[in-house]
Amino acid sequence: MGRTGDISTLPVGPRVQGMTGVVLGSLVLAAHNFSLDLTVAAPNSLVTGTVLVIIGILQFAAGVRLLSGRCPTLATLYLSLSVLWGSLGAGKILEGLDIFSPDARKDALLPGYAVFLFITLSLAIAGVKQHTLIGLVSFLLSFSMTMEIVALFYPAARWGAACYQALPVLLGLYYVIGLSVSQYIKTGDVSLPGLSEGHMKNEDEEQIIENGALVFGYAMNMLPICVLALFFTGAIYDVHHATPWMVLSGLAQLLVSIVSFSRDDMFHGAVFSVSATLWLGLTYGFISKFWGKTELAPPVLASSVFVLIFVIFFLLSFTQNIADVIYNLCFALFVLSLPTTGLNSTYLGVASILLLTISLYYTFALSLNSGFKRTLIPVGRGPLPEDSLRELFSRCRCLPGYHGDQSAISGRAQASSTDDILGYSKYASADSLGYLSNAVTALAVALLSTGDKSLVLPWVIVPGGVIQFVAGSISFSRGKTFESTAFMVYSMMWLLWGSVRYSGVYRGSEGLGVGAGAASFLLFNLFVIFLSVVINKAWLVLSVVFEVVCVQFLLDALGVQTSPYFELVVMCVFGVVCVYCFCAHLLNGMCGEEVMSLGTPLLTLGMGRGRDAGQGCVMADARKANGVKQIADLLKDGGICGMPTDTVYVLVAACNHPAAVERAYRTKKQAEERPMSIWISQLSQLEPAREEFGPLLWDFMKEAWPSSISLVIKRGPWLDRFGLGGSARYIGTPESIAIRIPDCTVATHLIDLVGPIAVTSANPSGEADTTHHSQVTAKLGENVDGVLCDGPSPENIASTVVNCTKIDEGDLGFFRVGIVPKSRVLDIFDSVRRRHHGNGMRTSLQNGDVQRQNGVANGTLPHTSTTADVTLGIANTAFAGDDNQYTDLPPEVAVVPVEDQTAGSRASSIANLLSVDTKL
Repeated sequence: MGRTGDISTLPVGPRVQGMTGVVLGSLVLAAHNFSLDLTVAAPNSLVTGTVLVIIGILQFAAGVRLLSGRCPTLATLYLSLSVLWGSLGAGKILEGLDIFSPDARKDALLPGYAVFLFITLSLAIAGVKQHTLIGLVSFLLSFSMTMEIVALFYPAARWGAACYQALPVLLGLYYVIGLSVSQYIKTGDVSLPGLSEGHMKNEDEEQIIENGALVFGYAMNMLPICVLALFFTGAIYDVHHATPWMVLSGLAQLLVSIVSFSRDDMFHGAVFSVSATLWLGLTYGFISKFWGKTELAPPVLASSVFVLIFVIFFLLSFTQNIADVIYNLCFALFVLSLPTTGLNSTYLGVASILLLTISLYYTFALSLNSGFKRTLIPVGRGPLPEDSLRELFSRCRCLPGYHGDQSAISGRAQASSTDDILGYSKYASADSLGYLSNAVTALAVALLSTGDKSLVLPWVIVPGGVIQFVAGSISFSRGKTFESTAFMVYSMMWLLWGSVRYSGVYRGSEGLGVGAGAASFLLFNLFVIFLSVVINKAWLVLSVVFEVVCVQFLLDALGVQTSPYFELVVMCVFGVVCVYCFCAHLLNGMCGEEVMSLGTPLLTLGMGRGRDAGQGCVMADARKANGVKQIADLLKDGGICGMPTDTVYVLVAACNHPAAVERAYRTKKQAEERPMSIWISQLSQLEPAREEFGPLLWDFMKEAWPSSISLVIKRGPWLDRFGLGGSARYIGTPESIAIRIPDCTVATHLIDLVGPIAVTSANPSGEADTTHHSQVTAKLGENVDGVLCDGPSPENIASTVVNCTKIDEGDLGFFRVGIVPKSRVLDIFDSVRRRHHGNGMRTSLQNGDVQRQNGVANGTLPHTSTTADVTLGIANTAFAGDDNQYTDLPPEVAVVPVEDQTAGSRASSIANLLSVDTKL
């Protein structure tokens, strides 16, 4: 496995793609600066803007791909530049369309250039530690930003900006060409200057942040704040021309929110979703000037709920760090100034400067700390650990019966945790995001009697429609059918109602058609109410109140007049319910247990399948150490459990519990004739019996593992050391046993805690591989005691099974070629043999494989004019393995040249293939 955060371990494709975006973007800006007449709108602005937008999309795709590589410095650089190119391109397009005036160029560009000067300079300092060339590119980009700022005040400086922009083009081209060429250089001794990676992990390095997208999120938050701060200081005179920066900033923070949920960071996922909603809503107010609107601030109740939410974030941030505490406090003060003061307000200006200052500090600290992998700039530790938070809410009696029935509390907490794990995917639960979007939308709609109703549009469409749809999509990926369906349908209703009602497009005859749609939402929500009785009381109350909202929608579509106070009360009640659900779900998710009750279901389904079922199969989270320990304890107590691997899910039992091994063997339907295999976590577990394996096999195992390669070796006295007792007859065949070390951190950690385990596939014989933890219980029912849940399997291909029973004779066979190619296995074996016997020895192959000159076999020969390939035989084994076990293996096809084979040799090849069944 690669080193986390080391650029050299990242895939080359996105690195080259991102640097190509740097080259193209800098080249376009340099050419534009050389040809630009600053006194008029340049005729090429439209073309330049379009090209920059396309480059921004290219750069954005590269940055998103790098986010999974856990290298925040390079990912932040590429993503930030995508926003830079996109914003500049949008501004050029609007300028070419005469929407933006050339005289307002300073107002449009200064905020973005100032922020990106800081971002590129921070990333340059952080990037030098990981890759000198990346750091130099960032430094050159910061110099070009400096010259662009100077050119806004002194137009002649555009020549200097163009020169500085040409330097990243040259350096970037060297990086792209060198990195591309290096892929064709197989020897490690050849590398171009500046492209080799000399960084090695030091003992004092640590993983500073688990969520690498935070640097990008806080960096993008500076863009809209900088616009308001510069307007307050008088550096710019109009905020409306800076809207492209604000729009892309909001969209970028929405991306950070989604990535945060994928990093199991519910807190920052919620924070960035709210800030994205705020900036997108405010941007709508700013650009409304272009069609004659004057009101800029959001509706009072919408701003009020933002203040409330950021106060909640402020309190919860005590579990994060001091910088988060100050950041959320400043954000709450900033939002508090929006509905009561104008843009010229001193209060808003001071709040903007405070928020910008803490954002600058926090972004710089995260950039350097993550780049150098140590705490260079302090951000402070969280003053309130999560354990203290749980104790605090317990003392406040947020859990009914805290001083009474402790077992009931434990049962609810376990049920809540189990409910989350049952729908586990690579994302954390985003239900809090769905509740939050409903709250913002409802409280924005509540203020309809004053102001321009069209200004409610962004506060309905963005949170209620777009962000809630994202929450529903994440819930769907977690397998939470009810929540995902409800959120998606509610988002559709807000989109429909918001777009047609507040834009004023329906009245009269059109209202009847809209009313039919409102009636369909009303009927569907009745079904949601019916299902919510088996979920919890909070969902029941929320869906009932939403039914009244649907009635209001229907009445409004039909033109029926209702009291203005009726809608105000309904929306406020719905908003309050959603705020409570948001707080409860966010707190429960951060604390890992139920600290704020959402209520028990009115009706519990039978068979132990209700949401509060506290018994039966234990569903433990593989991402948490406590979850792995939970499954380890079950195995130590003689249980059998499902476990994720580097391929598909398997069913395991501890070898030192013979009864558990036999139970696992007999659990699979119609599979008692299929033997099990042995898995270990490190080769040292076989060290006491090393002499029994022989030096060649031992070194081969050492080189091949950990991997998705199962080795079938001879049975011997070494097996007695595992404590299998009488259950040893279920392991392998009388002559051989399959064994391997999986290339999976979770699996090896579990084996470290338990010891060697007996493994069989987690599916009945004849069925498809089990590729998700939910399929384990679906296929094996209540026969398993627990499942270590890790979501979808990383691969749907089984392991490669290698016959090593005659390895000392130079024979290596394959029962199944799975995820690891045959050529890779043979390369490893040849390397080991050369160390033992010299370079002249070659591998002798079974199953009709043809030996090439380089010692690599793949079962085929190249076609020539004198050679024809024919299939001579098919062999299938009956040996059980690890993933799908050795059952239902794909056939081995022996391909040999016709002209080189006599009838006797062909018969010998077929016999060699068919003898695999009898050899094992």
